[in-house]
Amino acid sequence: MANMFYNNGKLVCETVEAESVLRFFSQSRLGRFFSFLAKSRIISWLYGFFARSFLSRYKIKPFVKKYAIKMNDFVTPPGGFSSFNDFFIRALRPGARIIDRGEDVLVSPADSKLLVIPRITKETRFFVKSKPFCLKRFLDDESLAKQYEQGTLLLFRLAPYDYHRYHVPCDGVPSKHRVIPGALESVHPIMYKTGSLPLQTNERHLTLLETKKFGSVAVVAVGAQLVGSISHVYIPGEACRKGDESGYFSFGGSSLVLLFKRDSIVVDREFLEHSQENFETAVRVGQRIGEKK
Repeated sequence: MANMFYNNGKLVCETVEAESVLRFFSQSRLGRFFSFLAKSRIISWLYGFFARSFLSRYKIKPFVKKYAIKMNDFVTPPGGFSSFNDFFIRALRPGARIIDRGEDVLVSPADSKLLVIPRITKETRFFVKSKPFCLKRFLDDESLAKQYEQGTLLLFRLAPYDYHRYHVPCDGVPSKHRVIPGALESVHPIMYKTGSLPLQTNERHLTLLETKKFGSVAVVAVGAQLVGSISHVYIPGEACRKGDESGYFSFGGSSLVLLFKRDSIVVDREFLEHSQENFETAVRVGQRIGEKK
């Protein structure tokens, strides 16, 4: 079944990179039996090695054409990209994204598909057929999990064709990140609908962003299948401005999660309604998502 999401108010069908392979490992008996191979770090390392090689640059033009990527939005080196990964972590041109500077406004940290969980409970599920979400397991910290119980969760999923640098969603001071070890499984909705919950099993990098408007926001970068690494460019303890670059994912689809404590944010109705229908919504860096409650 095709994955649908909202884009500019309309439901559209997503083109999935290597969809047949993803469905084989997630939906067939043989594929599930060998799924440990797809999740292994060896496979991700090998593909990452290729993505960083000179030969991989020949994948760039067909990839850009297939997904109609607007390269005018990005900085292209004088001699072109040296590898597919070099292209994958491309930087935005100044002014390519407009940041909503409203004082009480939270913005999207990434070009991605957004799903909203307005109230986290022990019964929370991300998509039909997925397993209940465990906040304690996700954060790997019981005390911290209790602080975000009944809070709001924003899940930003980055597909392979998306811009893969992510930004600060509101003014604040970030902590040093903590790595939560895990596997590298696909984060595509197809996986959730088979009963899997990669948010709780994949490698995660947790940062606490201390803000005046939204309190303490947990920012969790989630690795995924074929992700070579998660890199951070912010300086712990140094104030960041909304829209500043925070980090990036090397090759592969990925996710970014924002966690808010109870009654600290009001998410815009459009995103809430789409999420209640089990549909994601396409968003871009700097776009308004909600505001301080």
